[in-house]
Amino acid sequence: MKNKLFALLAALTLVLSACGGGVAATEPPAAESPATEPAVSTEPPVAEGESGGTVVFVISEEPAGLNRYLASAAIVRQVSDATLIGLTEPNEKGEYMARLAADLPTISEDLKTVTWTLREGLKWSDGEAITSDDIRFTWEAVSNPGSGAFSETGGFELIESMDTPDDLTAIVHYTEPYTGYLGQFAAGLLPRHATGKPEEMTTWEWNMKPVTAGPFVVTDWRSGESITMEPNPNYYEEGKPYLDKLIFRVAPEPAAQTALMISGEGQVHLWPGEDKVDYDAATNGKAVQVLVPGTWNMAIDFNQSMPGDGDPAASAPHPILGDIRVRQAISHAIDYDSLINDVLNGQVKSSTNPFAYGWYQCEIPRMYNYDVEKAKQLLTEAGWVEGPDGIRVAQGAQYAEDGTRLSLELQGYQGFEPLERVEQFIAENLKAIGVEANIINYDYSIIFGSFADGSPMKVGDYDMLIYDRQYGLEPQGTVINDYLSTSIPSADNPDGDNHYRWVNPKADEAIETAGSTFDQDVRREAYCELGKLIQEEAVQNYIFLFQDGYGFSTDLTGYVVSTWGSMTWDVQNWKYK
Repeated sequence: MKNKLFALLAALTLVLSACGGGVAATEPPAAESPATEPAVSTEPPVAEGESGGTVVFVISEEPAGLNRYLASAAIVRQVSDATLIGLTEPNEKGEYMARLAADLPTISEDLKTVTWTLREGLKWSDGEAITSDDIRFTWEAVSNPGSGAFSETGGFELIESMDTPDDLTAIVHYTEPYTGYLGQFAAGLLPRHATGKPEEMTTWEWNMKPVTAGPFVVTDWRSGESITMEPNPNYYEEGKPYLDKLIFRVAPEPAAQTALMISGEGQVHLWPGEDKVDYDAATNGKAVQVLVPGTWNMAIDFNQSMPGDGDPAASAPHPILGDIRVRQAISHAIDYDSLINDVLNGQVKSSTNPFAYGWYQCEIPRMYNYDVEKAKQLLTEAGWVEGPDGIRVAQGAQYAEDGTRLSLELQGYQGFEPLERVEQFIAENLKAIGVEANIINYDYSIIFGSFADGSPMKVGDYDMLIYDRQYGLEPQGTVINDYLSTSIPSADNPDGDNHYRWVNPKADEAIETAGSTFDQDVRREAYCELGKLIQEEAVQNYIFLFQDGYGFSTDLTGYVVSTWGSMTWDVQNWKYK
């Protein structure tokens, strides 16, 4: 609470000093039984033909690029959705809707052939026609082993061929039924003529200034300062977008972010650090914080392999965390109720597993709940005894040499004050059981970087990671990449995301079952089995689910805040008075 009041006072001070061929496709039933409302609509749609205004988005950090296939950091989509669109996109109800596609695709009786048809007359922002060959190129580029693509790539490895009989039609042949086919190209199409060789994707100029089909195009990028976008003259929705210009302004400090909204210099604030009541009071009618049930699921990831040994495989166990009793003890040490209700003021919801929302939601009781004495008992049984300063040391531990200090790094990302509060609270909880947690927060581009860039999670050079992650409407591709035993990142498999180095045949079987049928009940049961295994083996410790919060100027109209979209997912409909 002290940090929050300080941030608000600092924000006010800054303002004062700165004033001046088959069956029709069906929707995945992702929103079948939503526990909460999935979207917030603030205004009726803007009247057709109205336009004008510049909107400034206040963001904590600039994205490393706008190519969603090359980045898992949330900031990338928050910006890129204003300029990049794909064949489909989930709407605020959690239903896929056609964007560049003329309609949702058809699928064959054997569920292995999907036919897409583009809208007629589509053009890229440079005036070139968008054709089915661009769909083909997107597949070729993303599935190329040398491309470096690792995000939102699920299902591409199952495509064995693609036919493009004419400029509007792409027929995709899968080796087996792929449940996520409706979202296969939702992360955006890649223009063959304006990008480059697939194996050079990581160095494409297009990544920073894409030729696009979305409502806006990048016109200026000042590193560390701002990204400017202006309307795409060839955008397919006639009369849109309504706004004249978007500016994404980088402001790393939370107090400075809120100050921009208070002064009226900013119109949209990504993820305010203050609670809604405090934020709305501080902005004094100039902006309001809008909350919507979120998909960002906070968890601690435990590295089960030896860090810093140059070997990303799971062969050598982590000297401390390789013992499940230590991971269980850490989970038992956290006071979840106080964290949720006091530290975060009840603005988040308890979570125990990856499948915390949507049609695949699993209600799994917390197995390792808050129990300090149990945590201490587990550590003692595991061969960790209390040292002279209260921090435990190894004495007969399973993997660590005697005398090893029970000291671990807790790695997160920079620029998000609520995460810093959470980290400090957890570090205090762990100290109470004799575990030293050293907090290290990295730039987004480092913690969420690639294997080639030496990202700590990718190469296995970490102890504990804490960050929020999400699943979309169709989780299977991400689940495969996150938990399959063969998805451990390595030089041969740089796109793998099983950075816990967890190997479990039962988990592999559950994942296979979830992807082998379109039967929602069977799939949910398989995901819940996987969620139970993750909790039992303390692979991760899921803590809470964020409500997504955005600060909006009261002069901004036409937006709909969605659980399933970014802050810019419908920016073509916005109007600024």
